[in-house]
Amino acid sequence: MLKQITGVRVAFCPFSNTSTSSKVFLNRVFSKKNQAANPMCQIDVVTTAFAKDPSSIAVTFKDGKKMQINGADMNGDDIITQVEKYSKKLSQKEDLQGQ
Repeated sequence: MLKQITGVRVAFCPFSNTSTSSKVFLNRVFSKKNQAANPMCQIDVVTTAFAKDPSSIAVTFKDGKKMQINGADMNGDDIITQVEKYSKKLSQKEDLQGQ
């Protein structure tokens, strides 16, 4: 998943019920397999103490596209699916260009 990603920023309140999807996504990003795929990917985690602060995820891809995701609106698997879908699209594009 991280091969096509240059940066990830996850902001959430760890005590909020709406931050579960952000924590699931972050857990997947920090897996050894993903870290090995792109050790240069910059991962920023911002935690707040206020449960009313929105849970947000910002992903920057190699091609410069920035994806903003509201963590409260989607579950963790849906967020991962959305990010992987664009990552696969970039991988296919690279394969067609012969990189």
